[in-house]
Amino acid sequence: YLSIIAILCMVAGCGKYQMPPFSSGAHWKAVGNHVVSEPACLDIDFGGGSTMPLANASTGDYDLHFVGDAASLARSDARVRDYFITLLKRLPMTVDSVDFVFADRFVVLRPAAQTQWQPDIVVDADGSTLVAQAHRPASTLQPHDQLWRNVVHDKSMQRIAVVDRFYRDDKPLAIVYVLQNESRRVPFAGTFHYDIFDARNVQPVGTAMEALLSISVDAMRTRKVPGYSDFIHAADSCFMAGDYIAASNAFEQAFLVADKVPGVHWYNSACAAALAGLPDVAFERLRSRLREDRDWFVDDPNADADLQSLHADARWAGYCDSLRVRRERIEAGYNMPLRRRLLAIADSDQSIRYQYLNAVRNEPQDTALAASLLDKMRRIDAENQEAIARILDTEGFAGAHVVGNASLVYWLIVQHAPVEMQRKYFPTFAAAAERGDLSKECVALMDDRIAMFEGRPQKYGTQIVDGHLYNLQDPENVDAYRREMGMPPLAEYLQQMGVTVDR
Repeated sequence: YLSIIAILCMVAGCGKYQMPPFSSGAHWKAVGNHVVSEPACLDIDFGGGSTMPLANASTGDYDLHFVGDAASLARSDARVRDYFITLLKRLPMTVDSVDFVFADRFVVLRPAAQTQWQPDIVVDADGSTLVAQAHRPASTLQPHDQLWRNVVHDKSMQRIAVVDRFYRDDKPLAIVYVLQNESRRVPFAGTFHYDIFDARNVQPVGTAMEALLSISVDAMRTRKVPGYSDFIHAADSCFMAGDYIAASNAFEQAFLVADKVPGVHWYNSACAAALAGLPDVAFERLRSRLREDRDWFVDDPNADADLQSLHADARWAGYCDSLRVRRERIEAGYNMPLRRRLLAIADSDQSIRYQYLNAVRNEPQDTALAASLLDKMRRIDAENQEAIARILDTEGFAGAHVVGNASLVYWLIVQHAPVEMQRKYFPTFAAAAERGDLSKECVALMDDRIAMFEGRPQKYGTQIVDGHLYNLQDPENVDAYRREMGMPPLAEYLQQMGVTVDR
């Protein structure tokens, strides 16, 4: 048996399988759930199951196996990681970092730019010229417009490692393909029915390598390396789709490439792991959430249904005790009557919106119910706006040191309010942001919303209308404005939102 294990860069997706980076390239033609490689006549089926089968016209069936399905992967992550680390240590090159993209069974390998490893094969960036190196290049520096391939025969481990190195966005990247004979030491199933080191099998092994080369060329030309926000967006998408294992794994990949993980992502990833049936992972992420912010707590940890599967675990009581001790310590310095008033206002604001969205989603034919809930929402909004205006006018804006996370409630209610109320309190929120009592992103959101209501172009690009980006005040400098407010680039934001750009 033989399995080809692709170590490849790809953003986590949800559903059974998402088309990989090479599916839109010149060498591959997508037809439904199939991708056909034109030069090698190979066919990849993404219809489901734990493998992605290839059919070779001349040699029979074999599998391109991307490590395994999500369930088996969750059970064998440590073995998979150890396998690849051992493999990479045996390669004659320096590796700066290895990122494991377990959600889609791929791995990103970043080699050192100044590697001394000479290529066996050189391919032009367009894939048109392939040269087997009879004479080594005089320089060990790799040109940015070439792909360098090395083939490493490792008979002791019964595998061949194919390493494709190239530059993308001026950064070195490598894709490693492993042709592995079946072994009890290998944490993968294989169904390639011949020995890769048998001379009679040179043709099918070579054909497989040729097809994999086109994947690397397409990745070199057309795809960017995924970043933290890409994986977080994929995790959120998978979570909403109910694919909790994929969501948990996408969070894991995000954490591997992060300089700093926001606390909310630690918590959300713990929820994904709990729903995926991975209690050890969930508790480790909750511990990370606690370490991230010594002043973070939730009022009632048992109220979150996403973590319900952890309640019977002995570790749950310790987690709850930690939160209780924190809450008591921190709330001792709060204005608790004001905090409770603000949280009650927020609860009424959010609960009616959840009711309305659930009605629209679950009973779309009941237009009378939706209209009734919408009317109720307007009444509640008017009451909340009056209550918040009274507090702001008489007591001012209370920051997190006074009411904790309830300080966000002021902005939440006014953001829903008529433009007249937004204009009135905008200076209050801007001043709060300058003091650090409110995020600058909240100010940007309200600034753009006021501009939109007044018929003016928006400055920060936060407002979406009917699936389209609302007019921008200064498209050339919008990313600079967003950066000042601690926001990601506009293109990244729009990609996450699935928005059509009309500029």
